[in-house]
Order: sequence, then C-alpha cells, then structure tokens
Amino acid sequence: MKEKYYEQAVTCVKDTVLPAQIKLYKSYGGDFDKIYGEAMNGSGYFGKVIEAGHIYELGYEKCTCPKVQSGQVTDLDQCECSRQSIFYILSCLEPDSKFEVEILETILRGAEHCRFQITKY
Repeated sequence: MKEKYYEQAVTCVKDTVLPAQIKLYKSYGGDFDKIYGEAMNGSGYFGKVIEAGHIYELGYEKCTCPKVQSGQVTDLDQCECSRQSIFYILSCLEPDSKFEVEILETILRGAEHCRFQITKY
C-alpha cells in the first residue's frame, strides 16, 4: 500500500508543491522552527512548533487532495498519500535527515481539519 501512495504522492507534488517548499525552505535558511512557526500560517494551512528543532504540526483547513475534492476517491486510506507527500517533500529538502510523518486527523476521516505531526531526528 505505501509504495502505491508514495508514487502517487510524488507525482502529485513534485512539479507544484515541492518547488514552492524548496523556495520557502531556502528563504528561511532551512530553519523548521521558523517555517512551521511563522511561514506555514497562511491562507488555508497552519503550522505549529511542538518541540523546537524536533516536532512540528502541519495542518490544512480543507482537504487538498484533488482526487478527494473531485469525488473520485472516498477511501479513507487516500490520506496516506498526503502523509507520503509530506514525507517526500521533507526528504527532498533534507536528504540526510530522518523524518517521521504521522496522520493525526483528516477531513476525509471525519475531522474538522487535516493535521499531521512531523518528527525530525
């Protein structure tokens, strides 16, 4: 299952979200505390520093998956694609770092927002 969603996630974000995240990462000097504490709080999304230098939260006010938005997919496992896309982006930003991305809650699964916890080791 994860391989399927990983490839789907890469295809979905590599030409759109990834370049924007690379630009953001560079503009904040790679400082995740500033990125999730300041930059990731805008229209439609939010970030939070849970433990400086180590644990972060990333959330979306609405589901960002085009397949879910269009009604093409209703399977709750589709949220794994979003988790994998976050993991892929982080791995591209810092290929020598280790990350864990956990789904906290998603709109497709009945929550008010989509929220993910990111742990950097």
